[in-house]
Amino acid sequence: MAAVRRRPTRRDLLVVIGRLQDLVGEARARHMDDRDRNGYERGQEALERAHELCIEVLGMDDPVTPSGPWAEG
Repeated sequence: MAAVRRRPTRRDLLVVIGRLQDLVGEARARHMDDRDRNGYERGQEALERAHELCIEVLGMDDPVTPSGPWAEG
């Protein structure tokens, strides 16, 4: 039986934003770590996970046109 998809709540979105913050922070730290031979690759992996998370969460809702205070200027 397929899981029922529901619109994310504000709390869900805040949890996702926190996860994204952690992944982007990890990527920044890995990219800047000159002692880790694989730092760049690990940073890229964290960015890829962040990107996949964005796609997963945004796919739960219909596309929106960016507007309002959070739209890019």
